[in-house]
Amino acid sequence: MKKICEALKVGVCVACLFTVAGCQWAGTIFSASHKVASVLMDDRSLSDDYNDTKLNIAIRNALSQRKLSYAVDIELTVFEGSVLLNGALPDETYIDEVVKTVWQTDGVEKVYNYIRLDEPLSIEKVNEDALVSAKIRYELSITRGVSSVNYKITMENGVVYLMGISQNQTELNNVVAVIKNTVNVDDVVILTRFAKEN
Repeated sequence: MKKICEALKVGVCVACLFTVAGCQWAGTIFSASHKVASVLMDDRSLSDDYNDTKLNIAIRNALSQRKLSYAVDIELTVFEGSVLLNGALPDETYIDEVVKTVWQTDGVEKVYNYIRLDEPLSIEKVNEDALVSAKIRYELSITRGVSSVNYKITMENGVVYLMGISQNQTELNNVVAVIKNTVNVDDVVILTRFAKEN
């Protein structure tokens, strides 16, 4: 019952965020909304997921004020104050400005900068990455001994970035094995922590 009450609270908070932020980051907000049910089984509290969404929106707003294309071209994944940056920019000064802006956002504790000095990926490659990452999420959801709701999967240019909480080394090994055994995955970057590392 306590978890259900928390879910209702988060639902209201997400709705408030939508009102404040407007439609610009609607995708981020709706993405968080549909996760409320699964977070009931998460090792993190619902307030953690809410804080991730709030920080994601704050960073996107800060980036858009610097340069609108930053908020569009850079993919953000936020997990407990850690921010993963993916995407591509044509100039190192742009990348430096993005990283600096992210660090200046209140609530950011760590930044993983994986922005490529390159042109953006083709639509075909973006779609391929999206399909592969969706398959990985599905496989993890049916893998025994893996709590898939505790992980965030980001994929770009064939590389899978794994954030989240592992119960132990065995679970992490199982997750990595699923990812590596998926077709069109070239590499895995592990950015997880263990449940007892609070």
